[in-house]
Formats: sequence, C-alpha cells, structure tokens
Amino acid sequence: MGNDAPSRRTALAALLSASLATGCSSGARSVASGGTATLRYFFWGDAGRAELINQCIAVFERDHRRIRIKTSFVGFDAYWQKVTTALAGGNPPDLLHVDYAWLRTFAHHDLLADLAELTGAGKEIDASAVVPALRTAGLIEGRRVGVPLSRNSIALMYDAGLYAEAGATPPDLKTGWETFVEQTARISKFTKGAQVGVDNPGQNYMGVEMWMMQHGRTAWTEAGQLGFTPDDLHGYLSFIERWRDAGGIAGARVILEAKPGAPVTARRAASMFEWDNQVGSRSEARGTRLKLTTPPTDTGTSGLYAKPGMLLSASGATPYRSEAAQFINFMINDRRVAKILGTNIGMAPTTRQEGAASTDDPFVRLTQGYEKRIAGVAAATPPAPGVGGSTLNVRLERIAEKLGYGVISVDEAVDLYFDQAKVVLS
Repeated sequence: MGNDAPSRRTALAALLSASLATGCSSGARSVASGGTATLRYFFWGDAGRAELINQCIAVFERDHRRIRIKTSFVGFDAYWQKVTTALAGGNPPDLLHVDYAWLRTFAHHDLLADLAELTGAGKEIDASAVVPALRTAGLIEGRRVGVPLSRNSIALMYDAGLYAEAGATPPDLKTGWETFVEQTARISKFTKGAQVGVDNPGQNYMGVEMWMMQHGRTAWTEAGQLGFTPDDLHGYLSFIERWRDAGGIAGARVILEAKPGAPVTARRAASMFEWDNQVGSRSEARGTRLKLTTPPTDTGTSGLYAKPGMLLSASGATPYRSEAAQFINFMINDRRVAKILGTNIGMAPTTRQEGAASTDDPFVRLTQGYEKRIAGVAAATPPAPGVGGSTLNVRLERIAEKLGYGVISVDEAVDLYFDQAKVVLS
C-alpha cells in the first residue's frame, strides 16, 4: 500500500535480525551488591508527557540510589522507527513502552524480556493489584513480556453544543446504529457540510474491532490470527458506505485535509471515536470542551474493553532485568506516580493507584466518570494483535482511503484486506 509497506517490512526484518543478536542474553546482572546502573528508557509522547514521566523518575531515583533512568522520547509515529533501529543496531533501550499492536511482534522475535520469574509475591514486580480486566494484558504464550502501564477505553467524544444546536442526540448503549446514522446526518445538514456528524469509524482498526466485538467476534484470536471472516468485514464496510451516502460521516477528502490532526480537532466533524484519556488533548486542539459517551449498539453488547494504553517492557538484551523490574513495579503500584501522571497516559492500571490522580483537572474527572459508567459493560482485554498486526492496521487505513474515494468497491476492499493479511501474518 503505497510507499509505507516496504519500509515496514524492512523494519520487521530488522527486528528478526536483532533477535539473533539479543535473544541469548541472560539479562541476569544486577547492582544489588554495589555500583550504579543507568537504564535507558524509550517512550512516545510530547514534551508535556516527558516532563511528567521525568517527575516520576526523580521520585524513583530518590528511593533507589543505585539506579538511574535516562529517558528518550519522540512522537508516536516516529517512535517505532526509533525503537526498531535501536534493536536492529544492537543498542536497545533497557526499558521501553510497547503499544498493544506491536507486543506479539516484539515477543515473537524474542526482543522483550520474560518477566514472569520476577513477578509475584516477594519479587520485583507485584502484579496482584492489576485491575482484573487487565490481568492477561502483556502475556504472550505464557510469557510476561509487558506490564500494563495504563488502561483506557473507546468513547465517542462529541461537541455537546453543536449536537444540541443541530437538534441531534448523542448515542448511548440503548441507541441503535441506524438511529446514530440519522443523528449524525442531521448535524451535517445543519452545518451545510462545514462539519459532518462524526469522523469515519471505518477508517481505522478501532471501529472494526468495536463492531466485531459487538457482533460476537474478536479482532484477533489467541493464536494471533484474525478473529473475523470476509463476510463479517463485508457487512461492516457495507454499513459504513451506507452511512457515508447518508452524509453523516467524514469522507476521505475531509480526513486528508484535517491531517496531521483529525476532523474533530480541525472542526470538520462534531464527534469521533477515540480512546477516552485523549479527551483533554482533543478538546484543547478543537477549542471546545468535548464530552464522552458510549457507542451505539444493535446487539446489547458494548464492544468496549479494557485496553492497555501502553505497556512497559524490558528489553531482552538488558543486563539489568532486576532493576528494570523494580522500576516497572514502581510505575504501576506507587500512588505518587498516579498523582503525577493523572490520565495523561490513561487510567491507573492497578487498584493501588486508583483514586490518586488529582480531580482538579476536569478532564481527569470526565475520564474517571466515563470509566466508572462502563465498568459493568466493558470486556477484559482481548488477545493481542498477531505478528505484523500493526502493519495490517496501516493497510486497513490505506484500503479505507481507496474505498472512501470510490477507487475500489466493498468487495474489492475485503478481498484486498484479506489478501494482504495472508502476506503480513504468514
């Protein structure tokens, strides 16, 4: 798909090469008997997030005099090239954030340390307080290759003022999808096309995953294969096409013109499906305080689940696994961390940190309130995407773009997606 696929295949090939160099490391060295260890820590985010994480590190280093943490960060899109280059070049970080879409790929190539032996009562990592819905997040084939650093859930972020002006009603779990189509089309008509009702949920994996879970499927199986069929995807994309014809969702051109932002932040759409902890940044970019609500459903199943907003892992090559594990334990269990981070990276992953974030921030209160409302209807974390799952997500975006421009039909889009899935997942 365009020029993106070769570069990503090259990156994955580099990962495999890196595993040959790093997979045999014992990672057993420790500074428990003396000396100081300096751990390199890679994460994605902006300068604001970096400042918060550095505040957490300062607290950790005061409590752990023999461990020093050196950070390095870039934006999300540039992060994966940075990490794969470091891994392939034999200079991996000791600690790194891993997105759920990349977890199985990294684990498959033995690039992440198995922390299972360091996890448990009296060990470096105490995972007993991890919220139940996240307990399996970070486990690949019985190996503990990551620990959830946060959690979040899909929400519909919407401009309540514009919805009200247009006479449209935001959805909840008692709203069917066809009703939501009508409401979003009402907004598009009210604004004379200046803003559509909602960003296109057929443009990325988030919408597909939510739809499949509502209809008794999963995006991925435990074996890392697709959990839905061509007929399932055809049904979803056909619905998206009808929705676009009704005028309620953003077309490909609106999405393109809004980049590098989103139609909501560019004030080209009144709402979007997004991870709930992003409501503050999306509101700031739009200039309007957005609200949160659940998606509609035709089945009574929400399609929501506890997603690890990011996972914290140790490199398979680090000689300081014990020290890395101590830092991971601090980040998931210490209440001072939750107080500093708020919901910048998502909701707290453990019951020990719950309630520690300041409620002075209205977006923290908003996210916390939403999570409480959906607690009884959100599923546990589903299986991690297959090896190459992140690449397949990019392919889906490209296919959806072609479909949006009318270059291909729904039948062709489904065939193209599953043909590419065979290649990517083989």
